[in-house]
This record gives sequence, C-alpha cells and structure tokens, in this order.
Amino acid sequence: MFQTQNAIELSSLMEKTEKSDPTFIIDIDNRKICEVNEEAIALCNNKSPIGEKLGDIIYIDKKIGRDTSPAFFNGKWFCLEQETLLWNGAPHIKIKLKKRNEIPSIEALQSLKKMIGFLLHRIRSPLTGIQGYTELIENQLGEHHEQRYVNQVNKGIDQLFDLLDELETLEEISLDPVELNNHSANPKEVIDDILSNYSKEHRDKITFTASASTQNVRCNPGDLQRILSILISNAVEHAPIEQHHISISQPSAQSIKISHNGNPIPKSISKELFHPFVTTKAQQLGIGLTMAMLYAKRYQGSIFLTDNNPFREISFTFCLPPSTSSYGITAL
Repeated sequence: MFQTQNAIELSSLMEKTEKSDPTFIIDIDNRKICEVNEEAIALCNNKSPIGEKLGDIIYIDKKIGRDTSPAFFNGKWFCLEQETLLWNGAPHIKIKLKKRNEIPSIEALQSLKKMIGFLLHRIRSPLTGIQGYTELIENQLGEHHEQRYVNQVNKGIDQLFDLLDELETLEEISLDPVELNNHSANPKEVIDDILSNYSKEHRDKITFTASASTQNVRCNPGDLQRILSILISNAVEHAPIEQHHISISQPSAQSIKISHNGNPIPKSISKELFHPFVTTKAQQLGIGLTMAMLYAKRYQGSIFLTDNNPFREISFTFCLPPSTSSYGITAL
C-alpha cells in the first residue's frame, strides 16, 4: 500500500490526465508499471498490470517519427505522450496513451457508408438520364459554336460520374477484420509496381530505401498497394517535383513511412485528417486518406501523421501490429 502522502501525490497526477486516456506511472530504471488509472485497467480486461514491464503489454516504436510515437495497446493504436516526474522520492515516467480524435469511429464510418450507398442509388439514375438527353441534343446540333456548350456539359457530367465512382470505391471497402497471419506482402515489389505508373521525372524524385532489414509485412499485396498508392500520391501532390524529394522507408518490421520536405499540413486540417471530405482542393472529395485508413483498419493497422514540420519533413507512416500476440490483438 502507498503511504498517504504518496497516494495524494498519485491522485493529483492522475487528475491532471483526461480520464479517457490510459495512463501509466513507470519506474525509470526497470520500466515496470507502478500505477495506472481506471481506463488502463479496463483495457487490460479489468486486470491490474502493476508490476508488469511496460514493453510486455504496450508496443511502442519510437523509430517512426519525431512528432508522434505510435503505440499499440489492447488491439488499438494511440499516440504516445510521456513526461519525467519525481514520485515516491524517485524518478518515474508518466506514460499517456492519447486517443486519436483525427480518426472517425467505426460506427461513424458505418453510418457514412450507408449514407453514401443511398446517395449513389438516388443520384446515378437522374444523372444517367441527363447524359442520355445531352447525347440526343448533341446529335441534333449542326453548328460548331453550339457544340462547344454541349461539350462543357458533357465534361461536367463526366466529372460528376468520376466523383460518384470515387464514393462508390469508399462505400465498397469492407470493415470486416482479416486474419493477419494469412497475408504477406513484399514492400519493395509493391512500391516498384506503384512507381512504374509515374513518369520518369517523378520516379527520379521518389526513392525507396531498401536494406537487408527490409521485411515482408502482414498485409494483402493488393491492399498494401491501395494504401501506399494513396500515401505516395498525397506526397506527390504536396511536394512538387521541381523542388522537393519524396523518400519511402521501412523504419520497423511492420511499418512503412512516406516522407517529403514539401508543404506542411495546416493544423486546422491535421485535427480531422482522416475524416472524409476534408480537403483544400476544390475538385477533390478529400476521401483518399479515409480510404487508406479503412484498408489499414482491416489489418489492425493504422496511419499516423508522424512528422509535420516545415523545417524537417512531413511524413505519414502505415503501421501494422507486431507479430507477437502478447499485445492484445483483438477484433475491430
């Protein structure tokens, strides 16, 4: 039992933490857990982890980014925050696992998919009718100067169909989890395939740092290609090839990082980065990162904005759970 004064100090420390964030007090020497809050106990299946080593129940990879350290705990991904403090007369570390508000919940995504399905059904039919009538009008036009107006209408219709196709792709992504150990993909092969679709000018500015430590990741090759295609495209868009370079690396066994030194992401957008319809581009829906996150979630994975510093780099990292099951990998 703690002495009264120590209990008061601990209570004060925990009161400064949002109750919804799992929080741990760690011995700085042996990395064992000395105390936790109720949220941490709840996520440990209501069993106290006191006395356990932090690394045995939480997977933390600090190699990934300077601004964010992803942490995997009880089947969920968090952003790690830590500070050093004096407690019980000795140095300790306070570890807080921040929940990610920039990611919509599964319930919100399910509702979104239903709404999109409804809208697709209601919008495609009248739009197809408009397209048909436009073709009839086009066949009856004789003068060239009138044709150009119909061409503009057709261009607008094509743009609408492209937007609907993009929404349909999002709506069709399954939210059902997959068995991780049934899938494996070679990152280099997938990335080489993605880059083959870019011009030589772009390829010369995009490099994948492959090394002897490059390992297969537990993801279907097709889904890995979908995720990385979105992240690479996003980097190309925000890092014009005339001035910037894009690097792809594998900082740990189950993570892939895409970095560039282009334009940083405004804080107002970064707070809702993976929510749909968040974009600064007038002609885009802003659902690319949402789709990438949906594919990642099926594999118990996640995507982090690991760096967002105009003086260093901007990076996104796709993270998958560690291969060991001791970190509580569960269903979505």
